[in-house]
Amino acid sequence: MSCTEIYAFGKDGNAFLYDTVRNAWRGAMAVWNIMEKRYLPLYLPECVFHCNWYHPGMGNADIIAHLGYTPSRLFPFSGREDRSCEIWNLCKSEDVPERDRIVLATTLDDVLVPRAGFQKVIDAFMNFGGETNLSEQAKVLQKALDDENIIAIGWNQTSVSADHWANAGGYDEERGEEIPYNCLTMAEHWWLFSDEECDT
Repeated sequence: MSCTEIYAFGKDGNAFLYDTVRNAWRGAMAVWNIMEKRYLPLYLPECVFHCNWYHPGMGNADIIAHLGYTPSRLFPFSGREDRSCEIWNLCKSEDVPERDRIVLATTLDDVLVPRAGFQKVIDAFMNFGGETNLSEQAKVLQKALDDENIIAIGWNQTSVSADHWANAGGYDEERGEEIPYNCLTMAEHWWLFSDEECDT
């Protein structure tokens, strides 16, 4: 089973796999599904409007009953009707509580949380609700908060992906080993919080 990988960055800036949380499906994918249901109107794919049972003015419950499932912007991930960005963009919406924006942002690519922001993320994870693995992730972050040698945290939302922080720095041909990403010398990441935001 895939897992959510949590990477720590030491004082030298180098990433290393810190811990894993079982069932990646209960990580980012669960968060995205919850955010869509909480903050976006029901997504109706174009094909619904061409079904012989559809008529203008149908309620959402009737449409879902005819389909036999609740459509989501997450499926398919590609194609003409890819609308998944509408979910991810909620992390910029002032209409969404900060707690939920923080949780959503931790699922996005290339995000890092500085040590000063660990507690904010822990609090957001613990108060998000829903069937997720966020409480387990919060325990890992609490452990990192207690370790003064860790300056930042990042995620690889599913262990089945090939690229992650431990090899994102490239490959050292002479040594024959992968180079970890360094958050102090490399610039492909973005910080979830500024210094000022960590203080609030």
